[in-house]
Amino acid sequence: MPLFISIISTFPTVIFTVLLCVAVVYWLLSLSGLADSDVIEGDVGEGGSLALGGLLATLGLHGVPLPLVITLLALTGWLCSYFAMLLLGTHLSPGLLLWVFNGVVLILGFVVATIITSFLIRPLRPLFRPAQHLPIEQRLTGKQCTVRSAVVDKEKGRADAHIDGDHLILQVRSDSALVRGERAIIIQYLINEDAYWVISEKDFEAGLAD
Repeated sequence: MPLFISIISTFPTVIFTVLLCVAVVYWLLSLSGLADSDVIEGDVGEGGSLALGGLLATLGLHGVPLPLVITLLALTGWLCSYFAMLLLGTHLSPGLLLWVFNGVVLILGFVVATIITSFLIRPLRPLFRPAQHLPIEQRLTGKQCTVRSAVVDKEKGRADAHIDGDHLILQVRSDSALVRGERAIIIQYLINEDAYWVISEKDFEAGLAD
């Protein structure tokens, strides 16, 4: 028990401990009706700060309430940090090496927490869609994007898109190969791949002309 308290109350785990405590207090207040229910039901990718919405969408953290995202980030980051310190950090002597290790654990904790959270919220998005006025996936349909990766094909690819002032980096797929810098039109959201189906702007305009 003393070791557990020591780890969760010291750097870097204490940062995730504080975030997790704040999240727990928030949900307790929400259950009691003291917190703003509009925040709970809000879509993190749609309202509020456009810059924040664009960042969350780029990281794959959109489509669910912001408090839920923060809670999952805090919990997964706390677990990663705690076990890293328990299994490795406790064997290091106090000094520069330990501080460097702590810094690496903090950074990796946030990175791993972001990746895990993005996977955890995917099956949760449909549960919150009825409360959304216009999902970002629908808003992007028909928009222009620019190929960011070296190539876009049926298996992989990324593209830059802008919507309401937000800069988004999207996973995209295409029947025909597209190269970096080529402009394309977003046709459909592929929910199973969390990606967007696109066609080249030339093919799109040619189809309209026909």
